[in-house]
Amino acid sequence: MLLIVISVGALLGHVLGEAIGTVVRHNSLFYKLFIEGINPGIKPPATLDLKLITLTLGFTLRLNMVSVIGVVISLLLFRRFF
Repeated sequence: MLLIVISVGALLGHVLGEAIGTVVRHNSLFYKLFIEGINPGIKPPATLDLKLITLTLGFTLRLNMVSVIGVVISLLLFRRFF
């Protein structure tokens, strides 16, 4: 249940951040701090060639400040109501 709450909070925060990002100028300080964010992950994806099959594993997280705020708000609501 907690994983679902965290995922929904991150998703709603990311959607809100993208919506705000369409309104705010791209070279402003607010955009760089809250909307742009970081993209940690496996770059390039890890590849395992077994000659019969090739396995490729990779992931990237798109984190910005608004999605982190969404996660914090969702956790506070979860803690209050559950």
